[in-house]
Amino acid sequence: MTHNAQWYRDAMNELEKQLTDADRSWFSELREYTTLGAFMRDETTVTRQQHGMMLDLVAAERDGGDAERFFGKEPKEMADDLLKQLPPASWRDKGQLLGLIVGISWLVMLISGGMTNGAMSINVLTYLAVPVLNAVMIFGVLTLMRAQIYPVVRLIKSRIAGFFVIWAVMFLYVGANLATVRLMPAVLVIAIPFGWDIALVGVATIFACALILRLHDRLFTPMAFMALVIGVITILRLLWQQLHFVSKQGFTAVVLGVLAVALVIFTIWSRQAAKHVEK
Repeated sequence: MTHNAQWYRDAMNELEKQLTDADRSWFSELREYTTLGAFMRDETTVTRQQHGMMLDLVAAERDGGDAERFFGKEPKEMADDLLKQLPPASWRDKGQLLGLIVGISWLVMLISGGMTNGAMSINVLTYLAVPVLNAVMIFGVLTLMRAQIYPVVRLIKSRIAGFFVIWAVMFLYVGANLATVRLMPAVLVIAIPFGWDIALVGVATIFACALILRLHDRLFTPMAFMALVIGVITILRLLWQQLHFVSKQGFTAVVLGVLAVALVIFTIWSRQAAKHVEK
């Protein structure tokens, strides 16, 4: 019977508890290498292959064997052999990934008020260009990771180096998107009237938070918090532009303070979630 990729991952997490420490470490490396190297491969096939190998390893341990004697000393070599046998991802999976990139790009822009400083507006060219830029960046980064798979795994395992790499990628992503928004000519711009802009940002924020929380994944939950914070700040900014309930300096100070506190909470929350998942 064929199951989906998540079923195989859950099954492997349970089987892993039966392995010795040495074999658990060996197979953990194999899973890391094949998971990174299998980008744009059929995910279900990848996890099914891993699951079958883990079943074989559990059986081998019962007969007194271990991973090195059964599969070889280097999990990297086994990963290379496994990756050569994997079929490419289906066009449906590729389309779903591209759709996800487009949807996330649009949600981010809507939550941030169209990424405009003044009244909210939608630049049609920007909403077309940003998803393309994000797709190129994501595919580029993952392709680079796949080409340099073993150094990348070692880098990720280093908590300090991995932390700085992740933040560097995030700054690159945000900077590239902001540059695209700022440099895009205002040719096809749709102005959003006051009231409708607040409703649009509110709906986009609620929708984004609901999608993230629906994943039931501790690693993604902090992102729902940041989406909520950014959405609330955007709504307050749109209200301030109409009502001017505080001075500009006071409003800017409050926004920067809230963002600073939110980033600290997000960082701590993310690290705690990562530690929990690692355990």
